Amino acid sequence: MKRQRATVIVEIDGKILLVENRGGLLLLPGGGINADESHAQAAARELAEETGLLSDSLQFLFSHESQTNCHHVFRASASGAALAGDDAMALHFFAHGDLPLSARMSPATRQIIARFACTREQGQGPEKRPPGMSPAVMADSSA
Repeated sequence: MKRQRATVIVEIDGKILLVENRGGLLLLPGGGINADESHAQAAARELAEETGLLSDSLQFLFSHESQTNCHHVFRASASGAALAGDDAMALHFFAHGDLPLSARMSPATRQIIARFACTREQGQGPEKRPPGMSPAVMADSSA
């Protein structure tokens, strides 16, 4: 059974925020979903823990299955100062075509970012929300 994870895309000045883990791998902010929280609540919590940013709003984009995880991907508007925290060793900002950073990403992170870029270019909206998530939670993580 695949682990359920909340994954967050935050763009700052046109670049996507990445966290560096202890092994030097670059990932999108995110992590496991606790039994007592929704996917959106987990996304907001993980974003705050790993980057110090507070999500002003979250929009569910899509689910992505990797070999070991089912990522519930959200796009966040966030405020605050981005600082590495919790299990993030450093923060990086990825611009399309940045091959050195891309080479350090997990395969799932590369795939999620490519899928995000593709849906954005095609002007597609978010996909159907995950089960149990109300529209209000999708629009505002504080709900």
